[in-house]
Amino acid sequence: MITRKEINGGHSVVSTTMLGLAIVASLCVLAPRVSYAGDIVGVVNDPALQRFVDGATVTTDQGNRRAVTDRWGRYSFRGLPAGEYTVKADFGGYETQSVSVTVPQTGEVALDITLTSEYLDEVIVTGTRLSQLLALQRKRAAESILDAVSADTVGKLPDFNVAEAIQRLPGLSVEIDQGEGRYTVIRGIDSDLNNVTIDGNLVGSPEGSGRRVALDVVPSDLVSIVEVVKAITPDLDGNAIGGNINVVTRSAFDSPEPFGVISARAGYNDKSGRNPYGASATWGSTLGPNDEWGLVLAGSYYIKRYDTELVEGLDWAEFQPGDFAPGNLRLFEYDIERERIGINANLEYRPNDTTLWYLRSIFNEFTDEEQRDQLDFDAARGDQTPLSSTVVQNEDGRASREYRQNNQTQQLNNISIGGEFDFDNMTWGASYTFSHAEEITPLRIDWEYRSGGGAFPNTVDVSNYYWQFDAGPAINDPANYPFRRVRRRTDAIEEDINSFKTDLRIDRDFGGRSGYLKFGLKYAERDKFRDRENTDYEDAVSFTLADTGLYSSGPSNFFDGRYELGPVLDFAGHEAFFRSNPAMFEFNDDGSAESSIASDYDIVEDLYAGYGMISVDFGSTTVLGGVRVEYTDAIYIATLIDFDDPFFDPLNPGVPVQDRTNYIDYLPSLHVTFRPRDNVIVRAAWTNTIGRPDFEDVVPVFEVEDEAGQTGNVELEPYASMGFDFSYEYYLEPSGILSIGAFYKDIDNPIYTERTQNVTYRGVDLLSLSQPQNADSGSLLGLELSWEQQFANGLGASVNLTFVDSDVEVFGRESDDLTFFGQADTLANVTLYYSFGRFEARLAANYRDDYLAGIGGDVTEDVYWDEHTQVDLKLTFDASDSLSIFGEVQNINDESRKEYQDISSRLLADEIYSWTALVGMTYAF
Repeated sequence: MITRKEINGGHSVVSTTMLGLAIVASLCVLAPRVSYAGDIVGVVNDPALQRFVDGATVTTDQGNRRAVTDRWGRYSFRGLPAGEYTVKADFGGYETQSVSVTVPQTGEVALDITLTSEYLDEVIVTGTRLSQLLALQRKRAAESILDAVSADTVGKLPDFNVAEAIQRLPGLSVEIDQGEGRYTVIRGIDSDLNNVTIDGNLVGSPEGSGRRVALDVVPSDLVSIVEVVKAITPDLDGNAIGGNINVVTRSAFDSPEPFGVISARAGYNDKSGRNPYGASATWGSTLGPNDEWGLVLAGSYYIKRYDTELVEGLDWAEFQPGDFAPGNLRLFEYDIERERIGINANLEYRPNDTTLWYLRSIFNEFTDEEQRDQLDFDAARGDQTPLSSTVVQNEDGRASREYRQNNQTQQLNNISIGGEFDFDNMTWGASYTFSHAEEITPLRIDWEYRSGGGAFPNTVDVSNYYWQFDAGPAINDPANYPFRRVRRRTDAIEEDINSFKTDLRIDRDFGGRSGYLKFGLKYAERDKFRDRENTDYEDAVSFTLADTGLYSSGPSNFFDGRYELGPVLDFAGHEAFFRSNPAMFEFNDDGSAESSIASDYDIVEDLYAGYGMISVDFGSTTVLGGVRVEYTDAIYIATLIDFDDPFFDPLNPGVPVQDRTNYIDYLPSLHVTFRPRDNVIVRAAWTNTIGRPDFEDVVPVFEVEDEAGQTGNVELEPYASMGFDFSYEYYLEPSGILSIGAFYKDIDNPIYTERTQNVTYRGVDLLSLSQPQNADSGSLLGLELSWEQQFANGLGASVNLTFVDSDVEVFGRESDDLTFFGQADTLANVTLYYSFGRFEARLAANYRDDYLAGIGGDVTEDVYWDEHTQVDLKLTFDASDSLSIFGEVQNINDESRKEYQDISSRLLADEIYSWTALVGMTYAF
């Protein structure tokens, strides 16, 4: 059970807690131990695959000692009595190897062990099959419930970023942004409630709205392994209700041999007719006379220019009893260019088997340049007259024609320095990490022309799924659109995290049972700010879009001919017109000042954490338990603006306001792993986690755009979750798994966005106001089924299904059956692959059920993302042992992204972006 309480003078409390943990750790270190003399150290490797074996179990025949190899295949037994030993190494899919060794009275003996696959002659170990084997190794050796995807898996699917790569794991889905996966959702839990790390270290969020990390920023080419821990252990951050996503970069010590890969690709996007292209390169090698240095250098570049088209039917409302129609209709055409740059440099120094120093760095930049044409039609103005059950006549309608140029660059950078040291029966590690994340918008310009309030009487017809509206030819006449405003905006959002952590592991015997104690301390300082600058202009002289002549006909086949976008603005011409005619524009100093300050904030958040845990082997059963303590102290600074003040001064537009919150959390957990047979693992876990509110949810900002308001809520409580997990894993031969998992989470204080319509807030009349609120409680109950199998004839399959049932209680909606926010009832992945000689084919389908995205005043106003299915294909031909040629197609089935209001027939949004095909080559050396 989580215990949380507000702390005054909390530093003294947390200092006492940390001191207590330090004392306990010291006592364990200094406690009397039997004095032994000899050590066995070594590496377990697979020479056929030229890889170390990660997660192999190594045991001794005396003393019941057990070790598990790390990512570099290393294991050690410290402090053994002198004598003869038989050391056995075992891992699924490999023949068990036993080796005899003599331990001396003093010093250490090196014992490397070679494992041979039992089925290597039966199975064609191509990239796809190898990647599956590596992922299963990671899962099988884990102390907790997790899934993983390896670098080869990432490379063998048409996945351009980390978010899309891991969506194929059980229980995972992604939120789609203009045709690309961006945010990872674990078991239907909001992506803001995931903890994301790179090489085990915290990562900043480049966005101003929340804590979630947009994983589309990280190119998949730079990744070695991605781990998704669904039931966290005490040595992981507690802010992980969804789970912990750890992106592991490459190490030169990952392979016994130097490695290098060069890849290039180019393609075609069906919607735009444009050609994306990219390239990547990775090189790694050990250096020095004794191979004590390791260096990895990697780079990735990808650029994609494409089009999307979006239609929105907002604010569905009842026009006669039982019949609904949208009141606000919007059409968008996007011209998008996205560029990704990734650089990774890792330097490691391992002078001996007991010492590792490292300097790891990763730089990721994602640039998104968007050109957007828009028709915004406020159709339901004035009186409404029903013409039938599906057609309504609106007395008045107002429309605006707009253009937006939005250039934005995100960066996600980490640099870590640290070391890991083995001595006697202890392993100690310490590190410092600097993480920098930013989202810079150097250019955002919005031109807008808007008609009069009653310019376009109209009818709206909802008899078909794609609703239609008829406002006559006048709605496409540029003369009916007087100039309203031009807004120029820049944004800077930056977040810096300085974190220090240290971990100490002590291997010990517990009454003849092997195990370990582990303790750690962590401090993280997070500084984040958002700064916006607006310069808004209105008309000094009245003129219309027709008067400027700066427009052209819209696309002839917009949204496959279902809608007519009408005239679109000439952006370059308007910018030249603005520069040439300054007297026609008047600077809006009040509006500019308000918009510039309303959303700005500064945040300083300090995190102090400590943990203690113990793991003991009871033969076939391992029990791991412990507790993590986290103290959070945060200061939020923003500006309150009285928009209704008649004496508003644009030079002094608001009053700074500061809020502070601090609290302490005790997060116990227990994990049990039972191995009744070599190929069966049963796991159970009880965990407690928290979810700190998003930054934008708690800072007292207030933003208004197009009469829609958005504000924070400083009274929000953090999420608090208790979870129970169970899994049964049956490992198949020659390489595969059949597993079933069940999970339950009880979540207090879930946060949702309440959207109310036609309200007045801080003196401003709004069509809608969005504000985060705490719900009472929520829960999720789910089932995960997974099957992966490789066959000797070259065929293989991977299928996983996730079923989730949830409910949440929201104030004012207690009688409604609401699901947890962002939770899909069903998730499914099906992957089929076939290898024959040098040829390999892989077909993958991903399905996500619909889910609740936003809550309104009643059930008729609730917003859902519709179900989504996407199919991808990749073909590979190995022209030689080094050269591979591939072709891939993403979104073969031309799936779009849809939203609806209340019921699926009430189309709220539909965005189409079509399929993308690429061809390329990979050369390994």
